[in-house]
Amino acid sequence: MQQDRERLHQEFERLRDNSARRTKERGFDLAARWNRDETAIEYLYRQGQLICDERDLDTVLEAFDQLRIDRPEVSEGPVGLAVLHLPDTDAAELAARLADVLGDERIVAPNHVLDAQIHMSMCPATEPVPSYGPIPVLGEPGGPGRPTIAVVDTGYLPDVAKDSGFGRFSAVTKFEPDDDVYVQGTDEIRPYGGHGTAATARLLAVSGADSVKVEVRDCLLGGAVDELAIVEDLETVVRAGVDVVSVQAGLYARHGTTPKSFDMFYRRVLSKHPETVVVAAAGNHGTDVPFWPAAYSWVTAVGALTRGGDYRAPWSNFGYWVDAYTPGENTVVPYPNGRYDYIDQTSARFSNGHALWSGTSFAAPVVAGLIARRMIEREVSAPVARHIVLQEAAIGALPHTGPRLVI
Repeated sequence: MQQDRERLHQEFERLRDNSARRTKERGFDLAARWNRDETAIEYLYRQGQLICDERDLDTVLEAFDQLRIDRPEVSEGPVGLAVLHLPDTDAAELAARLADVLGDERIVAPNHVLDAQIHMSMCPATEPVPSYGPIPVLGEPGGPGRPTIAVVDTGYLPDVAKDSGFGRFSAVTKFEPDDDVYVQGTDEIRPYGGHGTAATARLLAVSGADSVKVEVRDCLLGGAVDELAIVEDLETVVRAGVDVVSVQAGLYARHGTTPKSFDMFYRRVLSKHPETVVVAAAGNHGTDVPFWPAAYSWVTAVGALTRGGDYRAPWSNFGYWVDAYTPGENTVVPYPNGRYDYIDQTSARFSNGHALWSGTSFAAPVVAGLIARRMIEREVSAPVARHIVLQEAAIGALPHTGPRLVI
């Protein structure tokens, strides 16, 4: 137990360092709400910011007056949100004080932080290990459908794509570069480096490349992103008309609440684009506690099976809100070449452009790819294709796994 506690603290510090060392515009101070004995993190959040619906702003500012706290600087956020800037302030503590005055903890909220759902320690257990491929693929689907897909992740690294020799990356027609892969001036691979490229390969291994167009976004910098930033990316791709969105990140929110940015994203954007399907990783904490955005009814939540597909991976989240499970353990993915330092102070050298990597991050894009594949084969919309895929998962279910897709 003590060893697990120490590793969790180490992983949190690594993620906090990643968040703080970004550019001036994108860096932030990461904080955690710990349980009483600091053996688990209840949720992550960004210091110095609170968010509320712009329609509630006057009410929130009046609550500041009642607490005799100076009113904050306010800026416009995405999807109809107001962002309250409060330097040198613990956002979670202030949100609780405001909730007492307002009588409702849902009105104003911290800016929660999502972390990449790879299989590590906050997302428990193994880190990437060298592998020699090849990447298993399904054959190219045949049919008239032509879906567009967005992968919301750490961006895309053309050098990794080239070194892997994975030809299906030809379907990536638009991308933001993954610019957080190496320690500057070295070949030392940062934690989470290449994550978006790996997730994209998992998707394309199922969807094929000849009939799809893929865009890769880079909001998940250094393994973490605040909810405002990811919702801004989601708004962009959904308004552009993509069919399927694959999200390899998630968060826990304050007890009894849902993340306000995602609530507003659905009301202001996604509900007006009913032909777009969102798929998200269910999380790697081995719990049935709802994990967002996966746990929303309007998201297809994907958990992970063991490599053979016969059992749920012990670290995969589960529960009524998980729609399907597919293998996510020790998946073969493209990976940067260089040296990787593990959290236990050992290291490995990657030289063949591949790794074995685990997590619901590598299960979610499989389901997104399968939805795209059914769109191609059946010439149907994304929601209809999603329904077909979930029917297939129900047929493949086992009593100890739940809805299961093994392909």
